[in-house]
Amino acid sequence: MGIRIFKNIWNLLRACGLIFTVLLAVAYVASAYGGMVNPSDDTRYALLGLGYPLLLVLSLLTLVVWLLLRQWKIAAVTIVSLVATINPILTYCPLNIGSHELAHGGGKDSFTLLTFNVMNFDDFDGTEHERNRTVQYILDTDADMVCLQEGAQQERFTDIAVIKNELPELLARYPYHTQGIDDMVFLSKFPFEEGSECVTNIRKKVVSYDVHVGERTIRIYNCHLHSIGLTMDDKEIYRQMTEIDKLSGMEPVEFMKELRSNVISKLSQAFVVRGGQARELRELIDSSGENVIVCGDFNDTPGSYCYRTVRGNDLHDAYLDCAFGPTITYHDNRFYFKIDNIFYRGKMKAVDIERGSIDSSDHYPLLATFVWQ
Repeated sequence: MGIRIFKNIWNLLRACGLIFTVLLAVAYVASAYGGMVNPSDDTRYALLGLGYPLLLVLSLLTLVVWLLLRQWKIAAVTIVSLVATINPILTYCPLNIGSHELAHGGGKDSFTLLTFNVMNFDDFDGTEHERNRTVQYILDTDADMVCLQEGAQQERFTDIAVIKNELPELLARYPYHTQGIDDMVFLSKFPFEEGSECVTNIRKKVVSYDVHVGERTIRIYNCHLHSIGLTMDDKEIYRQMTEIDKLSGMEPVEFMKELRSNVISKLSQAFVVRGGQARELRELIDSSGENVIVCGDFNDTPGSYCYRTVRGNDLHDAYLDCAFGPTITYHDNRFYFKIDNIFYRGKMKAVDIERGSIDSSDHYPLLATFVWQ
């Protein structure tokens, strides 16, 4: 009798586990390829895509459990879903092993590019340092070209008070620079012309530069695509979602109402706006020459509709080409996502990329090294 009851309980748990595994596999695959759906048609897939890393980890844990229990058929469900999403997995977690051709540039056949959302050059830790940590990082990195977002505080770049002391050294290092269109700044050791092409829907949040590197010209797009625009109250709701003790003390109905009306609605609207911006930017890229770099703050995750649209079929992702393992480039309010990118095409190759550890901004910088083919 006892053995029979145990078997019945086990069969029930196994059946429930199978249902859970199948539903998880469906949700996981949908999140992995949700970026193929235009948010203007349906934002649910874009929202599901935000949870892709969590669903991936949950799928791997589920697979381990079934393998330990020797439930091969149920484990096969998860294995099939993982095999079917190899490309999304490698987009989030590239596996480049071994040394690169060139760790850092310096020769005439190589150059470096830094992209950094600098949060108006304020310091994320809220304290005042002897030297501006963001500017010091840029100087220490000594990249050949620097694309900055949120760099002008709606003023001329040379009038920003928090970098007055460091500004002469910065401009001496980069004799070619913009004065800032909206909040976009470009610093370069090479001469360039600032383009008039801006994505109109972005209110001048994509700026182009034709940079002359020796005898070659590179069209660089410095991007700061539409943000979610969450208020402090919205961010507090999200924080409560990540704190079990606070979540357990809330009324579920009221919490879901606030989550849906505040956070999810703004996320959905932002997905739609960025989708339109991505299509406009893609048209500019298609009309550009051979050597193109697109970089900056995309405010969207790898594999998203925005990411897929801008990258298209012709742009390489420098992080995918050179990095090993997942990373994040945004770290405020427990929104841990990689939303900054460096794409490129032409007679160049990314041979190294580093995500800086400087925490003076709510974003981490990306530094890429390129060699000419």
